[in-house]
Amino acid sequence: MKGDFSRFSFDAKNHFSRVLLQQGRVTLDADPNEEGAILLHCLRTLARDLIGPCGGPADALGFGLSLVTAATAPPVLKIGAGRYYVDGILVENDAECDYALQPDLTPPTTDPVLQWLKTPTGDLWLYLDVWERHVSWIENDAIRESALGGPDTCTRAKVVWQVRGMARATLLASIAARRDAIDAKLADPNALLSADQRAALQAQRARLADDIALLTPNADGQGGDDCTAPLDALHGLSDAQMTARLDPGQQLKDPCVLAPDALYRGVENQLYRVEVHRGSALGAAPTFKWSRDNGSVATRWLGTEGNDLVVSSSRGFSAGGWVELADESNDLAGVPGLLVKLAKVDGDRLSVDPASVPSGQTIALATGAIKPKVRRWDQTETDDTRLDQGAVPLVEAGATDPHWLDLEDGIQVQFAAAGSYRSGDYWLIPARVASGSIEWPSTPDANGNPQWQARPPQGIEHHYAPLGFVAMAGNEPTATPCLCEIEPINSCSRAALNRDAPGAAAVPPAVRNKTPARTKSNG
Repeated sequence: MKGDFSRFSFDAKNHFSRVLLQQGRVTLDADPNEEGAILLHCLRTLARDLIGPCGGPADALGFGLSLVTAATAPPVLKIGAGRYYVDGILVENDAECDYALQPDLTPPTTDPVLQWLKTPTGDLWLYLDVWERHVSWIENDAIRESALGGPDTCTRAKVVWQVRGMARATLLASIAARRDAIDAKLADPNALLSADQRAALQAQRARLADDIALLTPNADGQGGDDCTAPLDALHGLSDAQMTARLDPGQQLKDPCVLAPDALYRGVENQLYRVEVHRGSALGAAPTFKWSRDNGSVATRWLGTEGNDLVVSSSRGFSAGGWVELADESNDLAGVPGLLVKLAKVDGDRLSVDPASVPSGQTIALATGAIKPKVRRWDQTETDDTRLDQGAVPLVEAGATDPHWLDLEDGIQVQFAAAGSYRSGDYWLIPARVASGSIEWPSTPDANGNPQWQARPPQGIEHHYAPLGFVAMAGNEPTATPCLCEIEPINSCSRAALNRDAPGAAAVPPAVRNKTPARTKSNG
């Protein structure tokens, strides 16, 4: 969440139940934000424990799939209105919509579901992708109070859902690739695996082999429609790991000479954001960008005049800095924007250095761009750091070189080896002047020196639920659902549901799966 925050203090391991304000004390943004996070954690955990990985109310079950066919046109895939819970997160579809016209997703023409609808051959597995998005006044101007002149006060978090699909062959290839990677790791004589790590990998390998069997039809072409087996092809978070630390400086071996302290040397408290720009899946070496203000310095992009970006406000931008040009399509598709360097800032004009625009790219505002914006990032090119199209090359730690990468004021980061990076993965590093330190997990060694720990990304975390399969049955395209229904625990409500379904027998309060399948925890 790229807001102007001091820090995010919620940690489920603390087991806090609420935040208690005290009279006469200073209130920081982190306190009410933690209160909301505690409540949300409790509600979603309770829903997850009661409902399971996914399910929706029987009388308002959302995200049902239906195919509407016509004699002279390709079939249309409809997504039903209603509610559904994914890992305890409430997901709502207010009105039935076409797959191609989802509220928060405009599929590209190369989308596998659109291709299948155009020429229905083979079969596809469809699933629900759920994640939480940060929304500021740039994305939704209604957040601001016009009666007060529209001040930029609080921001919002929004649950985004997207229905997506994968062909069976793609699923099988993805799961087989993960299985083969585990086989290679288990067989590698140089892999230093503990007994527990080896056992965990073997268990994961067995599950992946089971997935392949469940997704493979028999000789008669029957079966292979297990709903949950494909979930192992998806990842809630990438497997990247990053460590942050304060530069220890030159380590002196003379016990009679004190080494310089490792301190944060900044003059202001900051919330540093390290975010993957170009991910592993984009066909080139991954890169990252960073901001000392959590990426919160952003403004609306109103248009382009020559090399000038016309913006609603230039506050916080300066010549020589790098900015990212993006719009809603970038955010919702999880792809980075274009990084360019500013040559001058004058009024509502941000002048772009044309030499920083990659070949084949343009800074012209695209026709139909939705809520375009300009965001400031703080990486710079130095003698030790050469930027790649405005971003920092992501170099992983090696066996002989730890590859600590400098941000500024003594803060360094390190990426663990063999990571897979997704555009948008991010880590937050609160830096504090009073303590001269950063808030990052560490344990002291025998000499009392901090041993900084590697952490997975703090977001964006995706949650998944199976929705069903679409395939050809004879000459007719058909949809087979995988939705789970939740029966109410109230006996009167159950009786009303049974009364609305003629001939239906009384059903005990439970979760009913329309297509029985193996249970799996998503995310």
